[in-house]
Amino acid sequence: MAQAPCYFECRFIGQNAPGTWPAFWLLNVKDDINNNNEPNDELDIIEAYGGEGAGLPNSGSLYSVAAHAWAQTGAPAEISKQFHSKYFPINMYNHDIPSTWYEAMHTYGCLINETETIYYCDNIEIGRHETLPISKLKSFYFMINMATGGGWPVDLSRYDGIADMYVDYVRVYSNAPTKP
Repeated sequence: MAQAPCYFECRFIGQNAPGTWPAFWLLNVKDDINNNNEPNDELDIIEAYGGEGAGLPNSGSLYSVAAHAWAQTGAPAEISKQFHSKYFPINMYNHDIPSTWYEAMHTYGCLINETETIYYCDNIEIGRHETLPISKLKSFYFMINMATGGGWPVDLSRYDGIADMYVDYVRVYSNAPTKP
């Protein structure tokens, strides 16, 4: 866990099989983990969708980056909405990144400070938004996962039903003492 100001990064490669969702994301620590109505922030540094073709959410060089202000209204919800409308989806080629998230390892990062939250891919800034109020106060923990489905068709048949994600490392830095 780390509290702002902090920086999280992960170097990985995910599989481009239809229906896979390789991701690296952050969540704030909640006072009550079982309370789905407790406001908290989710920062999706990368959420990619495997598969190629029209109508698929993140195929090719595209991936999602998002800030969710769960159970929040007003300014936090507006910051999240504006960020999504400006930065969804990320096209890696538009940022001079020469390979896709599934062709080579990439380093994905997120810097959270008192004023801004900045997202990176291979040390190239991908997007930024005003730091959400809860992000300034609560510690974050990271998650790395390779999910499947999410409402999209899954087809791992040409991979013997196996989906792989290879994580090289995760790094977490902070100057602030960690607190829930």
